[in-house]
Amino acid sequence: MALTRDRNGWDDVVLRDPPQESGIRYPSDDDEPMADTELQYHAITDAVFALKMHLRQLGRAGTVRGNCALYYDPANLTAYVAPDVLLAYEVAVPGEEGYAPWVYGKVPDLVMEMASPSTHPQDSSLKWERYAALGIPEYWQYDPHHQYLTEDLLGWQLRDGTYVPIPLQPDSPRGALIGRSSVLDTDWGLDMTTGILRLWNPVQRRWYLTVQEAGTAHEKEATRADQEATRADQEAARADREAARADREAARVREAEAEITRLQVLLQRQGHTPKDP
Repeated sequence: MALTRDRNGWDDVVLRDPPQESGIRYPSDDDEPMADTELQYHAITDAVFALKMHLRQLGRAGTVRGNCALYYDPANLTAYVAPDVLLAYEVAVPGEEGYAPWVYGKVPDLVMEMASPSTHPQDSSLKWERYAALGIPEYWQYDPHHQYLTEDLLGWQLRDGTYVPIPLQPDSPRGALIGRSSVLDTDWGLDMTTGILRLWNPVQRRWYLTVQEAGTAHEKEATRADQEATRADQEAARADREAARADREAARVREAEAEITRLQVLLQRQGHTPKDP
């Protein structure tokens, strides 16, 4: 099943069955840059990273992709959009393949767009309409530049074929503006201090790390492991020195005892009986 665009646009969509022939490849790459700016790039990679960690935390199978071609007409390989972030539960999409709903038997569960100078008008109009027409349950927009959207974080849930806004609420204990994702069963949060988009870890009760934070944490852990290994090596070397010292002391004792025994034997041979001390 797929949605195709007719001459009237996306107000009227047509459901079509996929072609019967097999072996059709739906490429993932849309030949467009992944991001316009560094801020957009980091926003995409951080969201993908957090969603992958979320799936792992919950023990759920699924696919999380960034800038993945999402096809909507099985007969037309040029009919696709490329959401910045895509999540689909219970499917495994090869890294080189795009997402064709008729191949996997479902549309993605969530898509997200990161606003940029060149893409934000389409994100709020054409893509918004296409995602709703496809029946994607949840759509989020985030503006890492803080200048292209009416709010830096916007979310919608699909109800009766129409996207309904997800309310955002300030959460002082977590220091963020919170939007509840029913699809993820957790919260997206807009950090009130940095403006960075975060995803809440409901199991560990903290925000999932960004890519940079995870890298820093990994470096700290590696440094701590190196320090522990160095301390262990130093302790082992100290133990070796102590063992060597003990061996030398034992050898000296044995040599002294052997010398005493030799002298006692010599005295006995000379007719002297050593007195007990």
